[in-house]
Amino acid sequence: MTSGQLRRRMTAEARRGQILDVTHAIVDAEGFHAATPNRIAGEAGINRSLIYQQFGDPAGLFVALIDREAARAGAQFAEVISETTDSGGGGGLVSSFDSVLRAVDAHPATWRLFLFPPQGAPPELHERLARAQAVVRGYLVGELLRVYPDLPDPEYTARMVQAAARELLQLRLSDPDAATHERLHALVRSFAVRADSPSR
Repeated sequence: MTSGQLRRRMTAEARRGQILDVTHAIVDAEGFHAATPNRIAGEAGINRSLIYQQFGDPAGLFVALIDREAARAGAQFAEVISETTDSGGGGGLVSSFDSVLRAVDAHPATWRLFLFPPQGAPPELHERLARAQAVVRGYLVGELLRVYPDLPDPEYTARMVQAAARELLQLRLSDPDAATHERLHALVRSFAVRADSPSR
């Protein structure tokens, strides 16, 4: 089958997905500024007019990409919460962190988009990121209060935990050889154990 035949046989939905995939690959490697219509069309093997037909303009394409990846990351986080095992104390939070690590490894480009916003990112990316952070923070507040009901300032404690977790996930993406699962798990587990220990 020739490439021309393949282009004709691809459905509109499949074509839309292909354009988003190509755009994401360019953005992940070089930033949003590199994802020009000509570049995307050339790498996708299509006429650039198809980009405008599917998304209206490059800004619409970027928003569609951001929304798709935000939905993916959100679904992965929802799955993490549903699968988290409560092993007592802070064990549930450790289990959640381990599950997020696995999600990051399975879909690194999705998580890089939000953990390392690429150069030239449109404001919609930062808006979706702020929403996602608020959701995660709400989850952390709930978990912290469940485990430590007398916690003096759950909101700010959740912010500290969130910032630390974000840093560790960034390390996993940027330096996976050093930031191994075992190393990160041991670190998070050690903090959970200390938090569970009675103060002296």
